[in-house]
Amino acid sequence: MISKNIPYTQQELKLAYQLVQADLFNSLLKAKAQETVKFGQLGKFTKTEQMVNSKQYGQHVFYKLSFRCFSKLKAAFHEQLSRKYRK
Repeated sequence: MISKNIPYTQQELKLAYQLVQADLFNSLLKAKAQETVKFGQLGKFTKTEQMVNSKQYGQHVFYKLSFRCFSKLKAAFHEQLSRKYRK
């Protein structure tokens, strides 16, 4: 979490986001099918192998990523929606 007491420059923040993205990218590539990759305290990605049959292209295999939120993020989303639709 970013502290409000420490003034980070835009360049430092950009570098930090790039590092996080690169780490997540590499973790997802290294993960095997049915394996999960945690994303801090926000949730986890699950990588699964999917197969579809197409009349036009034949058999096609691909990876599917699903994301499951942990309770802290779910609560924040719930609060956000509650404020949006509160009358």
